Amino acid sequence: MGFIDFRTTISPRSNRLLTTIIRLAIVVVSGIILLTVVLVGLLVVLPLMLIGGAALYFYLRRRAHQTRQRPQAEVIDAEYKVIDHR
Repeated sequence: MGFIDFRTTISPRSNRLLTTIIRLAIVVVSGIILLTVVLVGLLVVLPLMLIGGAALYFYLRRRAHQTRQRPQAEVIDAEYKVIDHR
């Protein structure tokens, strides 16, 4: 049972019309999917990335400011003695 061909009694002109309608439907559905992906990217992903970038900027700026304001008293100050063995 190698190859089975299903034949219909549709005329060639009707067959071309059906093929054209199917191709048009595929193009329209593809366009709708592409438009949906672009709109989600612009209206959801891009604003989230901009908000995240701004939040990261202010967070790092605040951390850098806190580091500069920290007193030097937290630094361990000690005397060291170097022993040189010859």
